[in-house]
Amino acid sequence: MAYPNPHYDPDWETLHDRHDEERTRASEEMERLAKAGEMRSDAYDRAKAEFKRHHEAACHTLLKKQHPTVQEYAEWLFREFRVDAEDFGAGIPVPEVDFAEFRTIEEVDAAWRRIHTAISNSAHEKRASLPVGQPTGLKAFADPASPSLMRFWRHFLPRELYPVGYAGEFGVRTLVTADRQEDGWHVCFMHDWDSPGMSVTNEIERLATAFYRETCPMARQPAARRRWVAWLARRLLRRKPAVAPDPGRFHFYQHILPNPQGCRETFDRILLRFWQGEYRDPKWFSYRVIPEVIQSARLERATDVSRPSWALRISDDLTSFTRMSAL
Repeated sequence: MAYPNPHYDPDWETLHDRHDEERTRASEEMERLAKAGEMRSDAYDRAKAEFKRHHEAACHTLLKKQHPTVQEYAEWLFREFRVDAEDFGAGIPVPEVDFAEFRTIEEVDAAWRRIHTAISNSAHEKRASLPVGQPTGLKAFADPASPSLMRFWRHFLPRELYPVGYAGEFGVRTLVTADRQEDGWHVCFMHDWDSPGMSVTNEIERLATAFYRETCPMARQPAARRRWVAWLARRLLRRKPAVAPDPGRFHFYQHILPNPQGCRETFDRILLRFWQGEYRDPKWFSYRVIPEVIQSARLERATDVSRPSWALRISDDLTSFTRMSAL
């Protein structure tokens, strides 16, 4: 079924030619005044305003008034304003569009913008992405079906990253991929370009520390307080205090997605020094390939980011994860 175009004008060609003539006349007047050195005059401003008005009217007539139906407009728009050749060169398939589904001109325009944006972004991602492969010597993130592999969205709140002092307003939202291996837990933080907060790269020490502190209540306390809690547990509660997991058994990584602003995809191992209850002094080591488990994480969207954030706890013997709702 074809839907009528409410903007259609059967005399659109005459209307377009009239605006085109006025646009040309205004352009010539602007050129004459510019040569005479009168670009700052009121006459030049009037000619410029006339040029803009008739130019916009001519474009609107050409775009919206020449097609009797919405379907004819959609066919013309997608034919005349195709995806950029550079995007075709990247091998990105262009989605097929069923013009019969459109009911309004606005729906056509919105679909055209979405498709062009998606194609452009996909083309950049393909050009800027790392090749998929397992880095030499890295056993983690190799098996997507592994029962020890977990992936979930996590919003680290400002106070979780900065327990004392100024903490900012947003924290860090990240997609966490964790894999248990014989040498401990391998944890990757994916940077979310849409997050209004701080970047994974800038806060990697804080993220690693916050993640580690959630493994055991003892690890959340400063060193002096841990000694006091241990004494209290032995003397008053008559039980052996929990032991914080070995910080050396936690291995951290970061995954930066490509984005349309020009950033290329990166996958890095982060070496950190643990001192006085915190991870410090990060050193980045970049891989030239990326495990499929890590690269595909952003597509699967393992946990809806609109849901309440989750806290993560690892049991003392480092054998399983237990999720609990963040307070």
